[in-house]
Amino acid sequence: MTFLEAYAKFGPDTMAIAGALAIKEHEADRLINARLNCSYAERLHAGRVKKIAYAGKEPFMAEWAR
Repeated sequence: MTFLEAYAKFGPDTMAIAGALAIKEHEADRLINARLNCSYAERLHAGRVKKIAYAGKEPFMAEWAR
């Protein structure tokens, strides 16, 4: 089982993830914190990209990413 599978199954429960992955609880806590920080940064960036508009068009990122 990978960390992402365990996180999807158990949520941010450090003891359950540590048991499923056979790692120590503090290591599971570190992985959870890294995952939450990453998702926060992605949401923050997505919010900034949506606010950027160029001449009434879609945001620049959305145009060239299509």
